[in-house]
Amino acid sequence: MGRVELVEPQAARGLMVGEEPVDVLAVRWVHAALSDPDVPDDPGPLTLCGMHTAAMVPDRWQPDRLGRRWFPPRWAGHICLACDTAVRAT
Repeated sequence: MGRVELVEPQAARGLMVGEEPVDVLAVRWVHAALSDPDVPDDPGPLTLCGMHTAAMVPDRWQPDRLGRRWFPPRWAGHICLACDTAVRAT
């Protein structure tokens, strides 16, 4: 599950759950997070690179076929390299 880290985290409070930030300039990085084992549709407390997910905005995009990247194409220039490496290692 993708998590969007915004340049100004307080901006996340104004977004509804599941709403995507439209302004790409507002996005610092897109991270990967495992699902919470107790609530499968929610991310766990940490991204794969170790950041807290609480102040991040969810991106519920799912690849449409096996072998596609874990992130949507619109975030290609904003991917956390540590998260990407962790996803590829699994």
